[in-house]
Amino acid sequence: MRIPYKNKLLVAMLFGILVYVVGCVDTSVQTIPESINYTSQLKVVNLVSGGGTATISLNNQSLGSLDFGAELPNAQAAFLNIPSGNKVLNVTFTGGTAKEYRFAADTEYKLRVFLVGTPADAQVIKVLQRYTWQTKDSPNGALLFPADTGFVSFFNGSTDATINGVTINDTLDIEFASPLVLGGVSGRTKLKAGNYSFKVAYNDSLETSFDYTVGAKSRYTVVIYDTVGSIKNSVLVDD
Repeated sequence: MRIPYKNKLLVAMLFGILVYVVGCVDTSVQTIPESINYTSQLKVVNLVSGGGTATISLNNQSLGSLDFGAELPNAQAAFLNIPSGNKVLNVTFTGGTAKEYRFAADTEYKLRVFLVGTPADAQVIKVLQRYTWQTKDSPNGALLFPADTGFVSFFNGSTDATINGVTINDTLDIEFASPLVLGGVSGRTKLKAGNYSFKVAYNDSLETSFDYTVGAKSRYTVVIYDTVGSIKNSVLVDD
């Protein structure tokens, strides 16, 4: 059966309208930024057990030396501004072991790269912090930095410890969906600004504890690292 010419024209017009509608983007529900800043903010943390001090370069540019348990730039310095994209991180440990790692610096993200493991079997774990434009006292950062409140997350950098949970001030128990193994990171716990006692349970029956003052409109990453025989902890300031 042959379709009359007018009907053919109507079918073609309807098909064209359908293609146009399917290809449209609903801008009423999607935020389209006016411009994109193709940079990232970075810190590197050395948690390699037995590696000692690490000498680090990023894309063949020297960043300096990094002691075990420390971060670079140091705790008092701001995150390093770098172009976004693929990166090559070269690390040489005190004993002479050299490693090369590759990771992507996400556009407009604040991130940490953790060096974990041992010199012979070291690896990098990348943890995103937030968008660079979600700053304190800005509308974009309002949910991340509420007044009189701080946020704390936990990262396991130990080669042989498994973190089971955390107790705060002997009253608040934080249980993870599954224990944190090497490279594992928890979600953030919201705490009123003030002094706290943290007890971190690991390997079912062991515990390490420390005290820390949580500031208002601040975010932290608690790091558990080194081997079970000499377990250590450190609090890194995210914001």
